Amino acid sequence: MVLTALATCDLIAGCGAVQWQYSYDKAKREAAQQRRRMLVEFASAASMDCHEMDAKVFTNAEVRQLMQRFVAVRLDSVFHRDLARQFNVQTTPTFFVIRPDGQVVGSLAGKMDAEKFRVFLIKYSYN
Repeated sequence: MVLTALATCDLIAGCGAVQWQYSYDKAKREAAQQRRRMLVEFASAASMDCHEMDAKVFTNAEVRQLMQRFVAVRLDSVFHRDLARQFNVQTTPTFFVIRPDGQVVGSLAGKMDAEKFRVFLIKYSYN
C-alpha cells in the first residue's frame, strides 16, 4: 500500500525519471556495495510541499542528473515512523545524505526550489 501510494504520487507528479527506492534497508545495502551516498527523503502523500517538490524540483533536469550520484530512497514518514523518529524528522519533506558507512553528512528540511536543492546535492555529494 505504501509503495503503491508513493509510486502513484511519482507518476502523477511526472517525476518518474527519479529512480526512488522505497526500502531503507535495500537502499543502504546498495549504497554500501556501490560505495555511493544515500539520499533519503522522508515524505508524506498528504503533504502539499512534497507534491510541489515532485512537480517543480524533481522534474528539473539538473536535479535529476545530480541525483544519479546517490542511491535515492523515499520513505513515507507515517509508515516508517520508527525511522522518522530515529532521524528526528519534524516536517516533510526532510532530506538526509548518508555516507556508505552510515554517517549522516547533511540534512535539509522543508520545501525548497530546484536551485536550493541542487546546491544541497552538490554540497553533500563529496564532503
